[in-house]
Amino acid sequence: MTAFTFYGIVEDRPGERWRALFDAVWPGYRAWYLRDGDGARPDLATAERMLRLHMPELVPTWERLVSLTGGDETAARMLTLWNPPRFLPGCSQVAVSAPEPVLLRNYDYGLELFEQVHSSTRYGSRRVIGTSDCLWGLLDGMNEDGLAISLAFGGRPGDGDGFAAPLVVRYLLEVAGDVAEALRRLETIPVSMFYNLSMVDVGGETATAYVGPGMRPEVTRDPVATNHRGRHPEYPEHARRFRSVERQELLTDAVERDGADGAAAAMLGPEAFSHDYDNAFGTLYTAVYRPRRGEVEYLWHSRSWTRTLTSTEETIIVTLDDDAPEPRPTPAQSTAGAHAPGAAGAEAPGSAPDGAGSPPAGGTSVAELQAAARQAVRELSLSPDPAAFSALLTLSGEVGEALGASARLLAEHNSWARVAEIADVSRQAAWHRWR
Repeated sequence: MTAFTFYGIVEDRPGERWRALFDAVWPGYRAWYLRDGDGARPDLATAERMLRLHMPELVPTWERLVSLTGGDETAARMLTLWNPPRFLPGCSQVAVSAPEPVLLRNYDYGLELFEQVHSSTRYGSRRVIGTSDCLWGLLDGMNEDGLAISLAFGGRPGDGDGFAAPLVVRYLLEVAGDVAEALRRLETIPVSMFYNLSMVDVGGETATAYVGPGMRPEVTRDPVATNHRGRHPEYPEHARRFRSVERQELLTDAVERDGADGAAAAMLGPEAFSHDYDNAFGTLYTAVYRPRRGEVEYLWHSRSWTRTLTSTEETIIVTLDDDAPEPRPTPAQSTAGAHAPGAAGAEAPGSAPDGAGSPPAGGTSVAELQAAARQAVRELSLSPDPAAFSALLTLSGEVGEALGASARLLAEHNSWARVAEIADVSRQAAWHRWR
C-alpha cells in the first residue's frame, strides 16, 4: 500500500508556511539543483537578470522568497528556475469547452519527487490555486479569472536556455486572464525543455502550446495532449516507452463519447492510470479543473478531494493503490526492455551483467579505458606545468558531467536501483544527484 499526505496550504504572500515547506524540502532540491556540479548551473547575476527581463511581475515575490531562505545564494539561483536540471514528468491532459470548460490531467511521476502540496496564493492581483512544484512553481493550476493550465513533458530530448515549465505555469496564471492572453505572454518566455501546456478559460477557449528552447510556441486546438508533439511522435521510441500515443487515442475516444466525465473515468482506468511508481512514472493524482465553479477536484480510486478559490487549510491522506484497476505492463516490463526514467526496476532483457567489462563501441574494454584515464590523470598531477593544473580542473568538471550521463544511461538500460547500488547511496539520492 502506497500512501502520502496531501497538504492544502493557504498563504497569500510567502511567509511562515512557505518557510516551513522550504525547510522540509530544500535538502532534496539543493541536491537536485547541484547534481551536475555547481558550475553547470547559472550564476546568480545571470539567473536574476533573466527573471527580471522575462518575468518582472514575479521579481518582488522572488525577492521575498530569497529573504525567507536567509539569503541563501544557491536557493536564490534555484528559485529563478533559469536553466535548471532536467526533469521529465509523464502526464496526460484534456481540455474541453462543452458543456462547461474543464481541464483534466493525470500527473505521472515519482512520489519521492512530489511536494504533496496544493497551494492557494495571492502573489499579485489574482488568487491562484494549484499543485505546487519547485517551491513556487505549479504543475497545474487556475486563477480567479477562470484560466486553468497544466504541463506535460513534450517528448523531445534535450534542453537549452530557459525557465522550468512549473514557473512558466505560475507566471501565466499570475499575469493572464484568459487563453488568448496566456498565449501572447508565452511568446515572450523562453522554456528550458520541451513541454505541452494545455489550457482552458472560463469562456470555453482551449489550446495546447508545444513549447521548448529556441522555438516559438506551436498552438493546436486538439483537446488531448500526452508526451509527444501533436499526433505523430518525433521520437517513436520514447512514445512507445510511455504509451503516449495509446493514451492520447484512448482519451480522445473517451472525450468524443462522453466528454469530460468520460475522460476522467478513462484517466482512472487501467489504460491510462500508471502504477510504475518505482520508475517515476506512477499516477499521483487526476485533477479536474472547472473554471466556472472556481474549483479543482483531485481524484483517486478510493477518494476525491475538492479545493476551491476560497478553501481554508486542510490535510488529507491519500492511498494510491486501494481499489486500483489491474495495471498494464509498465515500461520496465515491456517486451522492448526499455525503462522509464526513475528509480527501481528490473534489469532490462538482454543487458550485460555488471562487471563484465564488455568493450564499448570502439573495442577497448572498460578496464583498459580506466587504466589509461588513471595514467593520464597521474601524469598531469605530477607535472609542474600550469597548463597541467588547468587541464585537471577542466577534467574535473567534465568527469562530473560524464558521471551524470553515465548514471542516466545505466538507469535507462537497467534501473536507478542499480545506479544507487554501485554508487553506494540511496535510490532517492542517486535520482536527485544524477537524473
